[in-house]
Amino acid sequence: MKLEEAGVVWTYPNTCKPLDEVQIVFRCNALSGQDVRFEVTDAGHQKYLDRVVASGDGQAELVVMPGAQPGVHHIRVWTSLAGNSSYNRCGSFRVNVASGISCDNAMVDELFGFLEEGLRQTIDVANIEGKPVTYYKAADNSRENFAFPAFAVAALRYFIPDVKSMFEALYGQQWPDGRLPDHIYTDANPDWNGKRRIRTVMADLETQTAALFCKAWRAHGDDEWARELLPKVEAALEFVINEPTLCDEERALIKRPHTLDEWDIQFPSDGDDHSFINETSHFVLMQGDTSSMFEACRLLAELYTALGRDDRATYWRKRQKHYNKAGNDLFWDGVKYKHHIHLDSLDHGDFDEDDQLAMSNSWAVTRGFADHPKAVSILNEYMRRLETTGDRLPWWSLQPGYPDKLGYFKTEGAWSMKQGEYCNGGLFPWVGGEICRGAFQHGMEELAYSMLCEFHSVVKRDHGAVFTWYDLEGNPGINAPHHQTNYDPWGLTPWTQAVIEELAGIQSEGKRFERVVCCPRWSAARSKCATAVAHFPASNTYFAYKYEECGDRISVSFTGTGKQVAFRILIPGWGGRPKVALDGEAVASREEMVEESVYINVDAEIQGVRELTIVR
Repeated sequence: MKLEEAGVVWTYPNTCKPLDEVQIVFRCNALSGQDVRFEVTDAGHQKYLDRVVASGDGQAELVVMPGAQPGVHHIRVWTSLAGNSSYNRCGSFRVNVASGISCDNAMVDELFGFLEEGLRQTIDVANIEGKPVTYYKAADNSRENFAFPAFAVAALRYFIPDVKSMFEALYGQQWPDGRLPDHIYTDANPDWNGKRRIRTVMADLETQTAALFCKAWRAHGDDEWARELLPKVEAALEFVINEPTLCDEERALIKRPHTLDEWDIQFPSDGDDHSFINETSHFVLMQGDTSSMFEACRLLAELYTALGRDDRATYWRKRQKHYNKAGNDLFWDGVKYKHHIHLDSLDHGDFDEDDQLAMSNSWAVTRGFADHPKAVSILNEYMRRLETTGDRLPWWSLQPGYPDKLGYFKTEGAWSMKQGEYCNGGLFPWVGGEICRGAFQHGMEELAYSMLCEFHSVVKRDHGAVFTWYDLEGNPGINAPHHQTNYDPWGLTPWTQAVIEELAGIQSEGKRFERVVCCPRWSAARSKCATAVAHFPASNTYFAYKYEECGDRISVSFTGTGKQVAFRILIPGWGGRPKVALDGEAVASREEMVEESVYINVDAEIQGVRELTIVR
């Protein structure tokens, strides 16, 4: 019997992405107008399509947008043939999922490609005590030198499956008192002056690592793994809280030597020993350390709640509140956060250090340390200084940097740090990325999109490269005599987050996209159609949507592996209250104003493939 006599199911294509259109064709010579039932189940054996269509002469077909669990999707087709005998055939197609953006704005598509490739170029796998560790090369560090905290995990989690080994390696090198190293040398080059691990003047290592540990958990969702390491995570934070060289007893805030924001260079310092606490160290309270601890406490409380440990969640929420209030009371000057507060006297002559706009202001916004009015004030201050300075980009490490006349740093040759260079006022792309994220979050979407365009122009000029720092004219800055990278993950990470989590607007609230916040802001990019997928390879979970704006109608088809989604959809300046429907049925919605921007908020369950519509 030939295929079409027996009946056969074909799919076009036979591999696809979530929400692609897949044509399913049932060919059978005996078909002549009968009803044909199509049923499609995902790789988890859950049915997401059950539809009846009328057949034509020898054929029945339909088009489906696949979703739900990725993998092989199974098709079953039923019909009745001569004599009313039941007849069925099977088929399949495969759904592959990966993080991706595709829209009618070529700049956004190209930028996403630059970011993904740049991040992949950073990845390094090396052995530490015989165990392979997935990490990345950053800045001037060699491939044998893993420099922590693992900032890039916030972006890499969308592209790579291993976001655990970097934390296993770090906490595996923890000192008995809870202290963590910020540099670990791999087996190929296992020492620095005879040491495998070192700790510099950094005071935000334990706090940043705790926050990133929680962000990695959101991707892999392995609760047992988290439970095993959490005692080490807490021991590290308790070390910071109780260590006399890291905690100011009077205010119960983190202290550090006098550095350039969070950078590991203290000054003034005798000789070359500027990266380690010594008898010449002058101590300060630095705002970025406080907001880092605030974020770590917040995320740990959320993780412990998910693990059913309400006692520990309460403990860390209490600490979160302390750092929020004490830090905001101490550092806020009415416009921005001060760079730092001196604990030991240090004379900067006629230089007004309090006027400096330090890069930790950008993190204060995106960590949630700054409330909405403060965040808007900070963002406006960045834009004001961009206009008054004439600098190419508002990505300053410090604005202004310390004047050369103070004699703190070399001003020529290797490791030159004259005013406007490197961490003494040079431009760091991660600062720009955080400002961009903050602008999206706080009703300044047009500014955020313009910053994406500026960043794209810089990256495209440099053939896809993102350097550690740039001069005030926006040119790549190189002052390290060795190990320079063209793909700096510290800079790539917040810009990747800006595209995936803010412009496309997909964020996992909790682990594995079980609960999603979806905040598409495509109208800010003047895009009318876009498809976005955010995927965690560590757990093979994802959320995807297809956005279309046509006249007075916005539609969002969505799917994923999770359970619930909270939509916050930026709408054009329509005016009036739009009508909202889910799968054709009217649903309740809420209107939210953020500055002058209007969002429509709708909650929905994630079940197969669904459609949300907003009509003016």
